[in-house]
Amino acid sequence: MSQPEAAVSSFEFRSGALRGSQLVLFPASLVHRGPHRLETIPIAAIAGLRIGFEREAHALRWGAVLLVIAVIVFLLSAPFASLAGAAANEVVAHQHGEASAQTIAALLASLFGGMETAARLLPILGGALAAWGVALAVRGWIGLTTLTLTLGAVERDYAVRGRSAPLFDFTELLGEHMLKAKR
Repeated sequence: MSQPEAAVSSFEFRSGALRGSQLVLFPASLVHRGPHRLETIPIAAIAGLRIGFEREAHALRWGAVLLVIAVIVFLLSAPFASLAGAAANEVVAHQHGEASAQTIAALLASLFGGMETAARLLPILGGALAAWGVALAVRGWIGLTTLTLTLGAVERDYAVRGRSAPLFDFTELLGEHMLKAKR
């Protein structure tokens, strides 16, 4: 039985989809080890590697859209509430005559009163949309640092949230080992 190689470097994923796993660089291989996965990649099999930080443009766009919708909901809540309240008051003021007309008037008054209540709740909906929009915008602004390994015809992506200097350093070491293996 031979002695196992000593690890040169490692990078632990502390959040995101790969949380709890780590990349371990050995002199001749790269190991991605996690609670439910184990993958060993010979350094010589890595055709190329790329690392980059990018902001998530789609999350930024959706955050902006949700903020605009939240502002529209806020602006429309007061006019809708006053319009529905005025309509309910109008129906109640003109309620007289036979029983069927009074029943219809009471039904309309209830409907407009319910619409007024719903319109008064719109600022809460607007606040929730605004919070969601801010969260998406922040997520998009924080971005991702992604290490991509090219292995023949396939690529493996390893992403972490934010700008990760340790992942850049790990990639630099991996690149040096790739160059040594190619010689």
